[in-house]
Amino acid sequence: MVLASSGRFSGDPMEQNPLPHLTPEEQKRRRRRSVALGLALGALVLLFYVVTIAKLGPGVLNRPL
Repeated sequence: MVLASSGRFSGDPMEQNPLPHLTPEEQKRRRRRSVALGLALGALVLLFYVVTIAKLGPGVLNRPL
């Protein structure tokens, strides 16, 4: 539900105000934050992979197929 300009609630999502335009500085900050979050997520995935392989031990690569 959205509070319409008339003060009443409206269920129509098309009556919502569009997102505000970002300044170039805000766009840069958002981009940097997104890249930092992506790198942190990638590092966490890599850490989980390395820990999993370490826990399985070196014998996991020498098993019969």
